[in-house]
Amino acid sequence: MRPLSATECITPAIDRTKLMLFSPFRKGRAWKLCATSYVCRLGSMYLPFPLLYLAMIPAFRETGSSLLAVIAVAVVIGLAVFTWVFHLCSRLQFAYFDMVATRGEFVAPAWRKYRAQTLPWTTFKIIAGTVVTAVLAVPMTAFIRHLIPAFAQMKQQQPGHVDPQFARTIAEIYGGYGLLMLALLGGMLVFGLLGDFIVPSLALENTGVREAFRRMGMLIRQEPGEFALYVLLKTVLGVVGYFGAVIAWEIVAALGTLIVGAVAALIGFVLHLAGVPTALLVAAGVTLAILWYVFIIFYSMMFVIGPVMTWMDAYAIYFLGGRYPVLGDMLDRSTPPPPVPVLDPYTAYPPPLPPTA
Repeated sequence: MRPLSATECITPAIDRTKLMLFSPFRKGRAWKLCATSYVCRLGSMYLPFPLLYLAMIPAFRETGSSLLAVIAVAVVIGLAVFTWVFHLCSRLQFAYFDMVATRGEFVAPAWRKYRAQTLPWTTFKIIAGTVVTAVLAVPMTAFIRHLIPAFAQMKQQQPGHVDPQFARTIAEIYGGYGLLMLALLGGMLVFGLLGDFIVPSLALENTGVREAFRRMGMLIRQEPGEFALYVLLKTVLGVVGYFGAVIAWEIVAALGTLIVGAVAALIGFVLHLAGVPTALLVAAGVTLAILWYVFIIFYSMMFVIGPVMTWMDAYAIYFLGGRYPVLGDMLDRSTPPPPVPVLDPYTAYPPPLPPTA
């Protein structure tokens, strides 16, 4: 497979997404693959957020040691469960990489292949994520301590009096939140790019994390322009595709909710006129609303986000495939040949020569 530029990878990634999810289209299989591609993202960046609940300890210091012990135990258990789920999702990334590269349809065989390769990569992400969280915790703690006196002063202001400190505090809150979101998005981008170039070497050759990083650094040094263009295109196209798909889903979901609600209200009104008890109709309406919400959030949304996530994985694989022969051979073997044009049986063969002047 020849090396493809960052722009050339867009079309084959779209074609592979369509082949994998929709050729042929089977609703159950497509939803399973879309949901898998979505869950994989939970294993990209490790943020030990259960540790944030330790901030509650100073507030309950005067209540006694028993409550503090309960909070500490709950934080430890929550962190252990969170880390275990993160490890499972990180292993699922290897499985879905294999499925995209080989156009696999089943998760279980790919899941069983990458038990050994997952642990070193997961350990690296846990250590790196913990360090990043610790670094971010220092300015966040100082910022929160700065805001606490400001909130105390806001409570003392008189009604009808506009305190300039109020506007300053609100601006600081939004500014701090924006910087935090920017840092999180930057971290997600960095860890996502690391997964694009580290996971293939670990999955296909079990090279180890250090060797995988060496290969990634060598690729960046050899083609810095193409790598920068790849990062730009994947970020822009991924964000545009994600928000475009979500907006379209929200419009369809809103229209569907209105239609289903109108039909359910009409049926309920008819049943009410027929003498059905109001309590039973309310219970049926609440049950229908819950089922519709579950269908919208946990079922239909996967069909919208899954293709975008799968395209992002396929785009990364095609960009690396021409620069990594082992991966390129997998792509070639799993790509169907172009369709052969069907000749019209009534066309003369060989075709007649054009008339000469």
